[in-house]
Amino acid sequence: MHMIDDALLTATLSRAAFLLVFLTVVLSQPSERFLWHWLAALIGSSLGAALMTQFPASGEPSLTLSLITYFLFMLSLVCSWSGVRLFYRRRIDPRLLGAMLTLPLLLFAVLDLCQVALNYRRLVIALVCTLPACLTVFEIVRPASARLFSPIVVALAFTAYAVALVGTAVALALDLTLPTLEAVNYPSFAVDRVASILVYFGYIAMAGERANRALRQQAETDQLTGLANRHGAQRALDRLEAARTTGAEGTRSAVLLADIDHFKRINDTYGHEVGDSVIVTVAARLRGAIRDGDVAVRWGGEEFLVLLPGTDIAAAQAIAERLRDAVICTPLHAAGHDIPVTLSIGIAEASPEGETLSATIVSADRALYRAKRKGRDRICVDAAEQSDSAMLTRPMS
Repeated sequence: MHMIDDALLTATLSRAAFLLVFLTVVLSQPSERFLWHWLAALIGSSLGAALMTQFPASGEPSLTLSLITYFLFMLSLVCSWSGVRLFYRRRIDPRLLGAMLTLPLLLFAVLDLCQVALNYRRLVIALVCTLPACLTVFEIVRPASARLFSPIVVALAFTAYAVALVGTAVALALDLTLPTLEAVNYPSFAVDRVASILVYFGYIAMAGERANRALRQQAETDQLTGLANRHGAQRALDRLEAARTTGAEGTRSAVLLADIDHFKRINDTYGHEVGDSVIVTVAARLRGAIRDGDVAVRWGGEEFLVLLPGTDIAAAQAIAERLRDAVICTPLHAAGHDIPVTLSIGIAEASPEGETLSATIVSADRALYRAKRKGRDRICVDAAEQSDSAMLTRPMS
């Protein structure tokens, strides 16, 4: 059993060393609950590996030592699963966690009291441990709101764990002799050494990737309205420009520039706090009126940009009317006042063989200022697209 003893010792030391590294990650982000679950998983597997070095070379360990060791390994697997659920902001049921930790141990104790052969008791533990490993893989591969790349490494590691546990269960079910069982177990320990490295470095990568994405999202989001800001707009423009060149978003795209009419008057009359409330409400109504795939941006001050991929000028006009209706249909209520708000909107279209979307925004800006010159509270199409006779005008009711 020297090979297995050496493998267990190596696994114990590597987990202990990584525990110190991972602890610094947890302490740097103490509000992230998933990191504490993963820390508990690492502590459980480290202590479990340490206790396995105390298993006798022949015969079976005491029931107490077996139960504590298997509990620690089950704790590691269950906390890994619960941590992944928390990472994806999915709810966990404490009662389910308690059942997953205690029922396998009760089952093992009952089998021991019934004097079931050790190999078959271990078979049950191996199969039970396969469940949280498979659940962890499932939580990673199921659809999520944001697809990350680092969890794939963790999923591969837990897949390897599940395969190794099933292989061990098969060997135990076949009642292999001790030398053959050692030959089966040693590759399992080798899998554990590699998989544990992938798991815990994968956890660090997952935490880092999500933190970086959150920072990028914060940098690309307008703090007042929650819409994209100019940095976020540039990222969306780059993505849409690439899609347009390949035809992935259709043959045409359009942009809208909308401006809250007489916003300075609102600020001067009601104050800047009310002005901010107006901007927030208009942004929320715009967000609620656009389609999936459209991008709403706070372009600056009281001005908003809407990117419309795969949209021709006629469809853009219909969307602009819907956005305008969403804003003007109900007066905005702020600080005890009902404040009527209107929008001026400029529209421009870009085709794959024509100007870039950045140039199209300039064209939409020209149309917007033409709408303002015509008296505001209206929609104008860029002159290159349609003549003034096609200008849409409707007084606020």
